[in-house]
Amino acid sequence: MTAWTLARTGYEVLLLDAKTFPRPKPCAGWITRAALRDMELDETSYPHLLTPITRVAIGLEEGLQVTQWPEAVSYGILRRELDDLLLRRAKAAGAEVRLGCRVDRVELCSDEVIIHSGTNSIRGSLVVGAGGAACPVARAAEGKSFWKQRTRVGSQMSETHIGHHLLEQSGLGTGMPVLFPEPECDGYAWYFTKGDYLNIGVGALAGGLAIPLRRQRFLERLIRSGILPSSWKLSPFTGHSYAVWRGFRHPLAGPRHLLIGDAAGLAHDFSGEGIGPAVQSGLLAAAFIRSGAFRHPSPGSSMDPYTQSLAKLQGNGLFSAMGGFLERLPLPVRRSMVHHLCRSPWLRRRLVLEGAFLGKEL
Repeated sequence: MTAWTLARTGYEVLLLDAKTFPRPKPCAGWITRAALRDMELDETSYPHLLTPITRVAIGLEEGLQVTQWPEAVSYGILRRELDDLLLRRAKAAGAEVRLGCRVDRVELCSDEVIIHSGTNSIRGSLVVGAGGAACPVARAAEGKSFWKQRTRVGSQMSETHIGHHLLEQSGLGTGMPVLFPEPECDGYAWYFTKGDYLNIGVGALAGGLAIPLRRQRFLERLIRSGILPSSWKLSPFTGHSYAVWRGFRHPLAGPRHLLIGDAAGLAHDFSGEGIGPAVQSGLLAAAFIRSGAFRHPSPGSSMDPYTQSLAKLQGNGLFSAMGGFLERLPLPVRRSMVHHLCRSPWLRRRLVLEGAFLGKEL
C-alpha cells in the first residue's frame, strides 16, 4: 500500500521482499469491510475468492453461540491472492519490485539509508520497515529492546483445499468463522471455511502453553466432536509471531525510517487482526513521507508526529486496558468473565465481535 501510494504520486520506490509471489501467508484470511475500503478494492469487482461473512460463531462447552448480521460485515480471502494483487498494483504504478531479496542488515545513517542484501548494498534517502516481528529496520532503529516491552503473540495455521462439496457436508458447513476461546483464556483457535478452503489455526499470548501443544489439543477436540473428519489430510501448519497494540512504547519513526504494520506492533488486541492496521499505517506512512513532517519531534513532545498520529489512530482505549487487566486476574475469574462475554448475545455482538474483531467504535 505504501509503495503503491508513493509510486503513483511520482516517488522513486524500491520494494524488497525475501519471498516470491504468489506465496502463502500465515493468516486466517479474514478482512473487514473497512480494510477492503482502505485498500480501494470493491467487493463487486474483486477478481479472487471473496467469501461474505454474515455469521460468526463462538464455540463453548455447551455448543455454538452464533451472531448474525443482515449483510456482510467482513470477508474471507486467500492471502496469496490478495497480497499478489496488491504487489502487482504497486508495480504497475511504477514501483520497482525485487523478490527473493532478503535484507540482512540496515544502516540508518545521518544522510542516507544503506540496505545490505547478500553481496549488494542499496542506498536511498528513506526506508519503510514492513518486515513483521523480525523487521531489520526495527532492529536497526531500536535493537532488541524494541520488542522486549511488547505484548507478543504466537500462532500457527493451516489452509487446505478440501472442496466446497465436502466442506458443506462437514460438521460446521461453510462460510461461517468459528472461534474457540483457549481454556487458559489467553488466546483462541479458529475453524474458517471459505470457498474450497479450510483454514484452521490457534494463537495465544507468549509465555503460556506452547503453540504446538495447543494446536494438537484443538485438532483432537475438532475430531472428537465430529467437526473435522479424521480422514482429511491438512496442509502443514506454519507459524509466526507478532505484537498486539497496547499503547505507545517506542518511537515508530526517525529521520530516515518509519515502521508500519507488524513491524510497529499494531495488531489489534484480543482479535490479533493485523490487516487493517497494516493498511492504515501504510497509508499514513505514505502521507507523512510526502509531507516530510515525520522527521522532527513536535514541540513539547518526545514523540515524532508520525508516531503521535499512529498512536491516535490505534487508540489507547477499552481493549488495550482490558487486555492487561484480564492477564492479571486468576484463571477461574478470567475464564468466568470471558465466557460471560461470549454467552451474552448483546455483549458478544457489541464488545467481542463488533468491537474486537470488526474494529467498530463502542
